[in-house]
Amino acid sequence: MAFDDVAAATETVLPESAKALKRAPGELSNSRLALYALPSIPIAFLFLPVAMLMPAYYAREMHVSLSAIGGFLVISRMADVFLDPMIGRWSDNTHSKFGRRKLWMVIGTPILMLGAFILFMPMVPVNGWYLLIASFVIYAGGSTVGLPYAAWGTELMDTYHGRSRMAGFREAAGVVGGLLAACIPAITGLYGHGIDRFTMSIMGGAIIVLTPLMVFVAITFVKEPPVKSRVHVPLLPSLLALFKNKPFRLFCAAYIVYTIGASIPSATIVFFISDYLKAPNLVGPGLLLVALMTIIAVPMWLKVSRRFGKHIATAASLLISMALYVGVTPFLHPGDGWLYVGLLAIMGISSSGFVTLPMGLIGDIIDYDTLIHRQPRGGIYWGVWSFAQKVSPALAIGVTLPLLKYLGFQPGEQNTQTALDALKYVYCFGAGPFLLTAGILLAYFPIDARRHDIIRRRLEQRQKRAEKAAQ
Repeated sequence: MAFDDVAAATETVLPESAKALKRAPGELSNSRLALYALPSIPIAFLFLPVAMLMPAYYAREMHVSLSAIGGFLVISRMADVFLDPMIGRWSDNTHSKFGRRKLWMVIGTPILMLGAFILFMPMVPVNGWYLLIASFVIYAGGSTVGLPYAAWGTELMDTYHGRSRMAGFREAAGVVGGLLAACIPAITGLYGHGIDRFTMSIMGGAIIVLTPLMVFVAITFVKEPPVKSRVHVPLLPSLLALFKNKPFRLFCAAYIVYTIGASIPSATIVFFISDYLKAPNLVGPGLLLVALMTIIAVPMWLKVSRRFGKHIATAASLLISMALYVGVTPFLHPGDGWLYVGLLAIMGISSSGFVTLPMGLIGDIIDYDTLIHRQPRGGIYWGVWSFAQKVSPALAIGVTLPLLKYLGFQPGEQNTQTALDALKYVYCFGAGPFLLTAGILLAYFPIDARRHDIIRRRLEQRQKRAEKAAQ
C-alpha cells in the first residue's frame, strides 16, 4: 500500500475535526507519563553542557584549539553511524523477562555515568584525542539509555494526540533537565565561576547522580507493553527499507537541517555573550531563562499542535525562531547583555515547539512503517534518528568552530573588531537558511491526525484478525 492510498482513504473515513488533546480510554494517566518522563532529565544534560558549554569549556579552560574541538567531535560522532542503529536493532530483538527496552537502559546507565566523569572531570592533561574518547563514551552511554527509552515511549501510546501527550511530558522533562543544567552556571556565576572546571564538575556530578535514580524510578513504576511480534531482519536490509518510508525521509531531512541550524548559535552562544557582548556573568542567567521559558511555552505549543497538526506547529516554531535570529540579534551591541537575556526569553518560547513536538512525529512514522511492512521496528527507527540527533550538532560544531578560528576569533583572547564582527555574523545569520529550509520541508509532512487515525485503525484490525486466527 502506498502512502497516498492511506492519505486518500482518510479523506473519506475520518471526520474533519481532530480529536481533543485529552487522555483517551485505556491510555496512561498523567502521573504515569510523568514517571516515564523522568529519565529525560539526565539525558537532557547531554545537550546543554555538551552542545553549548563543552566547546567553550575545552577551548577556554582546557586550551584545546577550536579546530581540534570541531574535528574530533565530528570523528567521534561518525562511530554512531554503526552504533546507534545496532543498539536500536538489539533492543528490538531482545528477549528478556525484565523487558527488552528496560534491560538496555540498565546496561547503558553505568556507561553514561563513566562518560560524564571523564568528560567533565578530567584527571589528566587533555587534548583533542582525550576529547574524542570522552565524548564517544558519554554518547555511547546516552544512546544505550536513550534509544530504548524513546522506543518504549512510542509503544506506550498508540494514538496521534496520545503521542503528543507523551512527547509533551517527555520533552518537558527534558527541558526541566536543561533548566537544572542551566541553573548550575547561573549559581556558580554568583560565586565568581564561569564555564570552568568547578562548574563543569558539578554538571558531571549531576549526571552521575540523576541518571541511575531517574532510570530506576521509570523502569520500576511504569510497565513495558508486551511485544506483539518479533523482528528478525538483517541490519542492512532493515536500514534500506527505512529510507523507502517517504514520511521518514522527509522528517529526517528536515530534522537534520534544522538541528544543524540550531546548533550553530548553540555552539557559539557562550562566545557571543562573553566575547562580543562583554557580559560573561550573564551566560548562566541567559541559559536559565531560555530553559524556563521553553518549559512554560510547552502547553501553548501543544494547543497549536492540536489545532494545526504537529508538523505545522513545528514549522511555525522554526520560522519564528529564524526571524528572531536574523531580524533582531544583529542589532545588539557590546553592553546590551541584559537586552539579549530578554531576547533569549522570547527565543525560549519560540523554540519550545521544535524542541517538544517532533518526538511525537517519530511514533506516527513507525506506525506507518508497521502498516506497510508488517513489522514493528521502533528501535531501529530511533537508532537512525538518534544518529541524526547527535551527528547534526557535531557537523555544525565541526564547521563553525574552525570557521571562527579561520576568521581570526580566539576565545578569551584580545580579539580585533573584525574577528568579533565575524563571531556576531556567524551567530546571528548562521542558523537562518537551515531553519527556513526545515520549516518549508515540514509544512509538506504527510501524516496528520486524520491520516494517523486510519493507520491505527488498520493496524488494530490486522491485530484482531491475527488474534482470531490464532484461536
